[in-house]
Amino acid sequence: MKNIYQLLAEHMIIETDRLLLRPVTLDDAEEMFDYASDEENTRFVFARHSSVEDSKNQIARYFLSRPLGNYGIEIKESHTFIGSIDLHKLDEQLKTAAIGYGLNKEYWKQGYATEALEALLACAFEQVGMNKLIACYDEANPASGRVMAKAGMTFSHQEPYATIDKKEPGRLVTRRWYSLTREEYLSRNSKD
Repeated sequence: MKNIYQLLAEHMIIETDRLLLRPVTLDDAEEMFDYASDEENTRFVFARHSSVEDSKNQIARYFLSRPLGNYGIEIKESHTFIGSIDLHKLDEQLKTAAIGYGLNKEYWKQGYATEALEALLACAFEQVGMNKLIACYDEANPASGRVMAKAGMTFSHQEPYATIDKKEPGRLVTRRWYSLTREEYLSRNSKD
């Protein structure tokens, strides 16, 4: 029987109508730097990149060292790299994982994040056989929660005092959690 890592290896590319979810490479560093160097763009996701070399280092450390479940988001028509989406905290026995994503703000409010998340959910449940996926966001970033809801995830709970904001000293972060189980996904997507 194939494990989740072999199944992820067999699905390193996911295609939608407009997007290609594919491995991130060092060739994506300049386009990643375009958004990763912008404070508004990285506010809730990761530390701002200070140079293209910094983006290359982050790509090597995060995407190349652990490629399974990590996808760059590329617009098929223009071959433009606009962000990333990933499965992390994989539990092989329970078949659970967490989802994270980030998108260049030039492409916000165009449905790309939702389209990428829907495609990742479909692959995870239909191809890889995951049982449950979770995602969370800082309540100060409600747009991220709207992406989760539009993609079919369900609000699970709120976590007050989850952490201290690293970019706004003294601010305590409340995280809002969403989840989706295999059964929920299949019942919503069954073809009657």
